[in-house]
Amino acid sequence: MVNNIAEEKFRQSLKRNALLAPMTTLGVGGRARYFAEAASNEELIAGVEWARSQSLPLFVLGGGSNIIVSDSGFDGLVLRVAIGGIEIRVEDDHAIVTAGAGVEWDALVRMCVANNWAGFECLSGIPGRVGATPIQNVGAYGQETSETLTSLEAFDATTSEIVRMTADQCEFGYRASRFKSRDRNRFIITRVTYRLTVNGKPAIRYNELQKYLEDSGARNPSLAEAREAVIAIRRRKAMVIDSNDADSRSVGSFFVNPIVTLKEFERVKQRAAKFIAAGEEMPAFPTSDGRVKLSAAWLIERAGIHRGYVYGNAGTSTKHALAIINRGGATAREVIELKNLIQSRVMDAFGVALAPEPVFVGFDSLD
Repeated sequence: MVNNIAEEKFRQSLKRNALLAPMTTLGVGGRARYFAEAASNEELIAGVEWARSQSLPLFVLGGGSNIIVSDSGFDGLVLRVAIGGIEIRVEDDHAIVTAGAGVEWDALVRMCVANNWAGFECLSGIPGRVGATPIQNVGAYGQETSETLTSLEAFDATTSEIVRMTADQCEFGYRASRFKSRDRNRFIITRVTYRLTVNGKPAIRYNELQKYLEDSGARNPSLAEAREAVIAIRRRKAMVIDSNDADSRSVGSFFVNPIVTLKEFERVKQRAAKFIAAGEEMPAFPTSDGRVKLSAAWLIERAGIHRGYVYGNAGTSTKHALAIINRGGATAREVIELKNLIQSRVMDAFGVALAPEPVFVGFDSLD
């Protein structure tokens, strides 16, 4: 049951016909029939129960950095999680940090790095909110959310209860979790707890990051230097939100780097031979389970969709082929058509299926 105060706060925040495009980093999409914010577990539950009472579909919104809203919008309730608060407990060599799902992710990373707590530094500059990070096990430059996440709290729509899960129960994989697959739409994450290392060393595992730091003269980089380097690299690729940079009007990386078996890798290499210049090698990275991770950006460019490719008011970033951008006034339909074109080109050239990263909201189909 929801208390009267929480129900009243929810109703006060309830709006009709709210335009969703400005709430997303890509900046496309229509209106939500209803929109509200939930600043507490109780308000969130009030919103869920209200949607049920009205027989309305529900979509839970975070920072809007990884979603694409259809031009027709969403004919239901969009509930934005705005649960704040950060709790800190230091135990010996570790800092236990619990953050509300509505906390801005990079603000949390900045705070932890400033305190010299290691575990987040390579995840700097990523837009969005804390609650979204476990869903696809957000990762970048050699680090993943699952490395430091110990537990989370979530509302279970099946039982209408707040539950606690350990990291193992989240079933993390490469850009994956149970929240993105078998339990999609069942849980609404409300708080996340991480275990960071006090005075730990930065995780410099990624070749591009390592080279950047070496070139800048940082032989034994601090957490702060690692964070600054990651943000600089991301900015160079327009992967840091900047209102003055049209290339950053995106959802970041649009496609997941495909992972293939060794047999599939040999087949892809054969097909890629005609796209490779003398002395060049196709980027490929061995994974811990004996498979091979390919570069989606490399495949896209070699398939003929170059950086700065124009498709109506949409296109690819001039700095990174992996980002589909809103060049100004783009529609969701243009973005979907460009997505389909890229997938088709890569499949035709290499026989590799590219899987999109973002969540698609309000679409009947993606054809």
